[in-house]
Amino acid sequence: MTIALAVLAIVQGIFTLLESIRSARHIRTFRPKPRSTRERVAVFCPCKGTDPDFEKNIRSILDQDYSNYEAHFIVESSNDPAYTVLRSLGVTNIVVAGRATDRGQKVHNLAHGVTHADATAGIYVFCDADARFPPDWLSKLTAPLDAANITTGYRWYAARRAHLSTLMRSGWNASSLGLLGNHDRNFAWGGSMAMHRATFERLNILDAWRGALSDDYAITNAASRSGTKIVFVPECLIPTYGECTWGELFEFTTRQIVITRVYHRWLWRLAFAGYVIFDGAILVLPFTHAALWMVIYSLSVANNWVRYQAVKTVLPPLARPDHGWFYILCSPLVALLYLYNMVCSALSTEIVWRQVHYRLISPNETRVF
Repeated sequence: MTIALAVLAIVQGIFTLLESIRSARHIRTFRPKPRSTRERVAVFCPCKGTDPDFEKNIRSILDQDYSNYEAHFIVESSNDPAYTVLRSLGVTNIVVAGRATDRGQKVHNLAHGVTHADATAGIYVFCDADARFPPDWLSKLTAPLDAANITTGYRWYAARRAHLSTLMRSGWNASSLGLLGNHDRNFAWGGSMAMHRATFERLNILDAWRGALSDDYAITNAASRSGTKIVFVPECLIPTYGECTWGELFEFTTRQIVITRVYHRWLWRLAFAGYVIFDGAILVLPFTHAALWMVIYSLSVANNWVRYQAVKTVLPPLARPDHGWFYILCSPLVALLYLYNMVCSALSTEIVWRQVHYRLISPNETRVF
């Protein structure tokens, strides 16, 4: 039995390493040329509450070197602390969306923003208020954009010091990078995503958002149904700064896996099985077949090293990992956290997001408490 477990874990490790090598090659080499014309861009940023770096993050959106864009910020109410900060920064394009009653507040804000912002731009860009965007972000994100695709970046949680729960969040989030690359299986990330307005309308995104909690999974599924390609732009790997507590870590990671269970069930099942195999091998084999355990762990170390070396080529200097040893060696801890998330998501689809309690019924049915 343990030999069979080891074989499964080794095969899985080899496959994962090969996928990471392909992803890393894309991260290091995909550098599309800037657009020759600067088509008008409308940026939509939903806000709820403020984080410690909220003001810096908003300024990074306002200070883009893209010469032809407008930024719209959407809040639930004028009593939201984000509204006050936005006004203090001189922002005038603030849309008040009201409270969501049958979908996620973020989705509600975005849908309300798109329909009420009076935007006439030909390109829609969606972003998160807890990310820090470099000045050339809009230029990079729209460079490979055309009428037949959607472009996306991804989040990088920057850990500035050896703070274990923050490092765990970063390592946990980074593990999904291996899924992104030069292929047709990419997913959209709502924190840095662009599409032509015509694509937004062709995919009926407003309908896809009805009853939804996840803006980006709804877009990913709509794109998949229509055969619209999602292009991952590595230079739009966007840092989020700040530390998290253990409670925030467990809440965030479990929420992401619950969302995956509801919106991408086969991927959730595949990941669940994969982490059962890896965790089982890591926990059992040291006592029965130490050499096989070392092979499995070495494959995970190689996988993490490949990813770590690649992301350093695209992250801004301030966000580059100072604790490379953790990213390279952390697989057993991260895998145990994933397994915890999987078990929690199997037991319940209730989550808390920005102090709002939700129950996910289906991709298009969300109950708000």
